[in-house]
Amino acid sequence: MLGRLKTNDILFELKIGSDDLCPLCGSKNEIANHLFFGCPFSCNCKNQIMGWLGFQNSKNSVSVLLKWIQRYAKSKVQKTIIYTVVAFQVYHIWKARNTAVWRFQVPVIKNTVKIIQTEVKSRIANLLRKKTCNRDRDWFLSL
Repeated sequence: MLGRLKTNDILFELKIGSDDLCPLCGSKNEIANHLFFGCPFSCNCKNQIMGWLGFQNSKNSVSVLLKWIQRYAKSKVQKTIIYTVVAFQVYHIWKARNTAVWRFQVPVIKNTVKIIQTEVKSRIANLLRKKTCNRDRDWFLSL
């Protein structure tokens, strides 16, 4: 996220806030690399979502995950869908982080994963073209 996110480590350096710990796990400093797939909350979400897509992946950073998708997704449609999933994950992890910061409630991982799945299916179903090959369409519809 190129150092632009106002994570607790940046806010703490600016003397805003009382600590720089991750609000989702409370065990490590909240830097973008930790928040996005290094934190147990986000890593668990990512692993469940990747399993839902039929992939096993242990990549613990967004940039490495995006490179992995580029290499291992089988088709352009599949890459597009998986990139969309990653974008939804980043959005909902940041939203969960904000909920933890401002409402002092850490969302349930299972609920976060379900929301991501529902929103991805809804969004992609509206974008699938009639020209999409049957293999890609069947893969998506099986999710």
